[in-house]
Amino acid sequence: MKITLVQHREQEWIALNMPFGDARIDLVKQVRGRKWSQTLKSWLLPVTEENKAFVSSLVTKKTDKVVVPKAKPVEKAVKQIERKGEIWLSKGNRMTICFYPGKEGIDFLKSLPVHYYNVQKKHWVIPYTEENYERILEIAKRQNVLLVVKDYRDKGERKSKIVKEVKKACPEAVREKLIELRYSASTIATYTNMLEHFFGYYREIPPNQITYEQIRQYIMYLVEVKKVGESTQNQYINAIKFYYEKVMRGERQTFYIDRPKKGRKLPTVLSQQETIDLLRATTNLKHKTILTLIYSGGLRISELLNLQLSDIDFDANRIHIRGAKGNKDRYVGLSEVAKQVLTYYLRKVNPELYIFEGMNGGKYSATSVQKFIKKYARKAGISKVVTPHTLRHSFATHLLEKGTDLRYIQHILGHNNSKTTEIYTHITKVGLNAIKNPLDDFDFG
Repeated sequence: MKITLVQHREQEWIALNMPFGDARIDLVKQVRGRKWSQTLKSWLLPVTEENKAFVSSLVTKKTDKVVVPKAKPVEKAVKQIERKGEIWLSKGNRMTICFYPGKEGIDFLKSLPVHYYNVQKKHWVIPYTEENYERILEIAKRQNVLLVVKDYRDKGERKSKIVKEVKKACPEAVREKLIELRYSASTIATYTNMLEHFFGYYREIPPNQITYEQIRQYIMYLVEVKKVGESTQNQYINAIKFYYEKVMRGERQTFYIDRPKKGRKLPTVLSQQETIDLLRATTNLKHKTILTLIYSGGLRISELLNLQLSDIDFDANRIHIRGAKGNKDRYVGLSEVAKQVLTYYLRKVNPELYIFEGMNGGKYSATSVQKFIKKYARKAGISKVVTPHTLRHSFATHLLEKGTDLRYIQHILGHNNSKTTEIYTHITKVGLNAIKNPLDDFDFG
């Protein structure tokens, strides 16, 4: 065991470097305020007279080494360890601080209006300005940190997370108007969250004084800096329009920004055999029932998780979907196989309200479904990226391949527009197999 005094994170400690398996470690763990330092590979104890006496009692072996000059006070006996750190400069005027900046540095970072701390990677992300940069250099120098600055702004070698924006509370009138107009709970949550980001972007300006041009600038920021997708951009526009047109009762406005036309992507679909393999690989009863119902009814994940016991009509073999997308109700069929699986599940689990409930009651988590379906897809040897919505797409495609009319498929899926349903005609193989390639008529051997 090696005993020394160190300065770690602006505090002095008694450091005990002990070999693995040393029985004295159990005694050290009982000391109040002790901590393990992964950096120093040592146990650290606060410098007190009591702990000094405790450490002295541990020194029983000739191999133990004490490195503490008795004639010198603690402040002079300890040499501050020089540490290494990095600063990353990234696109979007972001600066990542990859070292522990001490209390002074943390207080400075938290004082900035925009800052973000990554708990997993233990680094800070702040806006890059000359003032912020110079201040961090000064702090690092006082902390005895040897800094390496890496500039990724032009190279694009590293993708850093965008700094979390400062939110500004959304007026209660927005939520009240959304409820009054019977918007769904998910839409209410999305609109209010997006408006909080929007108002936070112009946090010094009252919402009713934000100009049309400032709104356009914010949308450009979403596209060019945050790199949001087209659907997310449209959601932001809808939320902003809702506030100014519905809540503030302003004139109807159009916010349009030219974007390259995106190609149409076909959804991922499982073959019927892959669907069977997935269900067979699902061994957990609740999980199997969930996937069976999603596929057999072509359900959205939110529709499945909102199902209550009263929504199942076993006599008529149908399921009542309430308040689905667009706040519309519809019925879907309950197949015989799904009925058997569901009946067995209800008899075993006996839920109280929702058919699928979490461990602490209430609705089951959508995240859990997304996780376990990927696990069972890998188990079934399916290389495609499988999500709950993949089963909905697969169900519609398989119906079309069995000759079901598109109008019925549109009704079952709850699509407003028939063009949404027509995408499955681009996936099915029905009819394609009957087309004979003209090359097969050539004889050029």
